[in-house]
Amino acid sequence: MQQLVWKDFFLQRKVFFLYLILPIYCALKQFIEPYQIAIFCFGTCSLMIVTSLQMEEQTETDKLLISFPFVRKDIVIAKYISTILFIGCGLIATLIIVILPKILLGKAINIPWYAIFIAVCLSALYGIMLLPLKYGGSKQIITIFSLVFMFPLIGLLGLMCNVLAEERLMLMFFHSSNLVFIVSMLSIGVCIAYFVSMFFSISIFQGREF
Repeated sequence: MQQLVWKDFFLQRKVFFLYLILPIYCALKQFIEPYQIAIFCFGTCSLMIVTSLQMEEQTETDKLLISFPFVRKDIVIAKYISTILFIGCGLIATLIIVILPKILLGKAINIPWYAIFIAVCLSALYGIMLLPLKYGGSKQIITIFSLVFMFPLIGLLGLMCNVLAEERLMLMFFHSSNLVFIVSMLSIGVCIAYFVSMFFSISIFQGREF
């Protein structure tokens, strides 16, 4: 399992520094809105996810992996684990490059942490929607839907940031103004959706012929 997870990082070793472009660009800006930080965090995470999928399709990694003594279920589970690690790497890169230098320089920076939370949740949702397509579709389908999914998720990110910023909107959408409760419920929902997507991808991949 560990070998399957590290395989994703090995395939991207030559392009890994390209993922730092968005956080560096964000860090160079004089004034940063909290929403912009969330956008750049989501962009970095989703870019890592979709690049991983595209590289595997180009190299036909799945065909190669099933020729080795790997269980198909383990291949899918490892991919979902590596996707979570990609999101973690994108989040860490954003925090270190964008936020840490400004804090060390004593600059005031207002970052509602729910904006970062929403960026991470929507990055996970991006993976939830794309991974079943990887194991049941073709490279063209993944390319098309990776672009199609991106724009509504960016719009949803802006909406959720605005909703969680105002108590009145939270009451309207979630019937609660308790931010901790809302964040907890959203986290549980994303986790459940992630596991459902994983089991769905396993069933698709096990029945797929190469």
